Amino acid sequence: MQRLLAAFAAACFVSVANAEDRIPIENFFKLPEYASMRLSPDGKNIAALAPFRGRQNVIIIDVEKRKAKPISGLEDRDVVTVEWLSNKRVYYRTGRLGELDVNQRGGGTFSVDADGSNPRLISEGSDEGSQGGARVTFRSYEIVRRLPNESDDIIVQETIHSPGRQPQAGPLYRVDTRTGRKLDISIGKPETALGENWVVDGKGVARLFIASDEAATRVYYRPNADAPWKKVEEHQRYEGAGGWTPLSMAEDDRTLYVSSRRGRDKAAIYRYDPESGKVGDLVAQHPQVDLETLVYDRDGIPRGVSFDANEPGTAWFDDAYAKTQAIVDKALPDRANAMQFRANVDLALITSFSDIEPGSFYLLDRKTNKMEWLGDRRPWIKSTEMSHMRAVRYKARDGLEIPAYVTIPRGSSGKNLPAVVVIHGGPWVDGDSWGWNPEVQFLASRGYAVLQPNYRGTTRYGYKHWSSSFRQYGLSMQDDVTDGVEWLVKEGIADPDRICIYGGSYGGYAAMMGVAKTPDLFRCAVNYVGVTDLPLRITASWADSFGSDFASYAFRYQYGNLDNPQDRKRLEETSPVNLASRIKVPVLMAYGGSDVRVVPEHGTRMRDAMVRAGNTPQWIIVDDEGHGYRKLENQVMFYGAMEKFLEKNLGPGKP
Repeated sequence: MQRLLAAFAAACFVSVANAEDRIPIENFFKLPEYASMRLSPDGKNIAALAPFRGRQNVIIIDVEKRKAKPISGLEDRDVVTVEWLSNKRVYYRTGRLGELDVNQRGGGTFSVDADGSNPRLISEGSDEGSQGGARVTFRSYEIVRRLPNESDDIIVQETIHSPGRQPQAGPLYRVDTRTGRKLDISIGKPETALGENWVVDGKGVARLFIASDEAATRVYYRPNADAPWKKVEEHQRYEGAGGWTPLSMAEDDRTLYVSSRRGRDKAAIYRYDPESGKVGDLVAQHPQVDLETLVYDRDGIPRGVSFDANEPGTAWFDDAYAKTQAIVDKALPDRANAMQFRANVDLALITSFSDIEPGSFYLLDRKTNKMEWLGDRRPWIKSTEMSHMRAVRYKARDGLEIPAYVTIPRGSSGKNLPAVVVIHGGPWVDGDSWGWNPEVQFLASRGYAVLQPNYRGTTRYGYKHWSSSFRQYGLSMQDDVTDGVEWLVKEGIADPDRICIYGGSYGGYAAMMGVAKTPDLFRCAVNYVGVTDLPLRITASWADSFGSDFASYAFRYQYGNLDNPQDRKRLEETSPVNLASRIKVPVLMAYGGSDVRVVPEHGTRMRDAMVRAGNTPQWIIVDDEGHGYRKLENQVMFYGAMEKFLEKNLGPGKP
C-alpha cells in the first residue's frame, strides 16, 4: 500500500525544489496528499480526500487490492468532508479550502457509489444555486444522523438562504441518497423558532426538538413518533447556570446524554431521564474545558467523549475501546491518536498527529495488534525541521487565567527572540489547539517565537471565560493579548523591542487595535482580512452574516446594539479606523475583494484613514479572493510579503 499511495500522490503533485536553506513557503500551505481518511463500515475500503485535477477530491482505496481510484473530479471547488453511508456509498460536502472560515455557508452535499457510479446532488450550495454570479435562494442541508446497517438514507435539517433575508430553518427530512426522494419527518413539531435543532434515534424518528430564539432555549421530547411532544427544559441563553443541551439518545433508546453546566462553570456530560425530568449520573467532566462532543460508532451509538484541553484526546465509555486506545497510544507516543472502528470489524483506522507532524494514517488489526502505515498528510514536511508547541497559562490583569500556546524555533536559544503574536479569528470559536499549524510552523521556521493566546471569548473554556468577553471588543479582550505579550517578555522568551502582532478576521481587528491601543508594545502589525470598523460589521447589508441569527440577537447581546447610544459610542471608540492617528508603526494589510464575511471596505477605510494620518500601510488586495486566500499562488504571495515585512521590521529571525 505504501508504494501505491505514494504513486497516486506523486501523480497529483509537482515537487518544488528547495533552492535555499529555508523551507519553501509553498510546502506549508499546499494541499495535503491525504487530508482525511474514513474506513468503510465493513473495513474493506477507505474513502480519502486527496488532490486531483488541482482540487481536493474523493478517492476510494481498496484495502485488500491496494488500489486507489478517484470518484469525484471537481475543478472549481474542493471536497471538504467525506463520510460513508453504507459499504457501497459515500456522501461528501464541497467548500473552498484556504478561506479562514472553513465551514462556510452554502457548501453542496453529494452522494456517489464507491465505484464512482450513481452520483446524486443531495442539496445545493451557493455555487450550485448561483446564476450568472447573482445570489439567489438556495436550500442547504446539515446532516443530523446517518442510519445504521446498510441504509443509504440520511436525516437532514434544511436551511433556506434567500438574498436580503435571514436564513430560515426548514423541515427535517429523511432523504434517499440514491433517488433524492425526501420525507418530511418534522410534521407536527411543537413550535417554529429562529433556531431549530433535532436529535434523531437509530430508527430515524425525531425524538428531541430544540428551539432557540433571542430570549431562551426550549427542549421538547417524545418517546416515539406517535406520542405528543412534551417540553422538558427551558433556560435563558446567556444565563451562567444555563440548562442542559441534548446530545444523543443513549444505548437504551430511552434516556439521553446531555451536556450541562448547571451549577458549574464548565459543561460536563450527564445522563438524563426525560420521563422523570431528572438529571442522572455524571458521565464525564474535565477540569480545563467544556465537554460537549460525543464519539459515536458506525451505528450511531455513543462510545466516548472527545475533548480539546492542553492537547486533544478521547475518553472511552467502554473498556474494550479504552484498551485499544492504550495500545495505539503506546505504539504512537507523543501524538494525538483518533480511532475509527466498528465493534464487529477487526480493522481500525488511526489518524495520528502531533505539534511537529501534520498527520499520518494507519490500519490496526485488532486481533493481532499489528499496525500498518498507510500514508502521510504532508510527507514533504520533516518533523526534525519543525518546532515544538507547548501549552501555557498566564494571568490577565483581572485575574482570569488565559490558556495559550508558545512555539520556540527549533535550534534557537529560546531566549530574547523576535516574536509574533498570532490572534485567532472568531472571536467566539474554539480557538487555537495543540497540533501542527502551517502558519505557526512557517513563522517558527523563519526564527520567530510564536504566542497564540486563547483570549476571553474562546468558547471551550467554560462560561466565565466566554461570557466575560461580551461587549469587550478592544477592551478586556484586547488586554488579554497585551498581558500575554508582557508575560512572554517577562519569561525572557521575547525581545521587547522586536514583537509583531498578526491575525485574520477578528485577529486582524486585534492586530490593528493592538498597535492603536498600545502603540509602544509592538514594532509592527499584520492585518489579514480584519474588521476595522465595528459599526460597519453590523450594518453592511452585503455581508453574509447580515440578517443571520447571529446578527439578529447574538450580535446585539455579545457585540453591541447600534440603537443604544452608549453601545454606539463604545463601538466607535474601539474601532481602529477611528484611531489611525495613534498608529505609529508599519502595518501590512491584505484583503479579498470578494469577501462577504468581512467586506473589503474594512480594509479600504482603514487604509485611507492611515494615509490621512501620514502612515501609509503596505496594501494587498486580490479581487477574486474571499475571506482568506484559497489559491496557493496567492497564499505564497501573501506569506512571502509577510516574511519580508517581518524581516524589515523585526530583523532576521535566526541569529
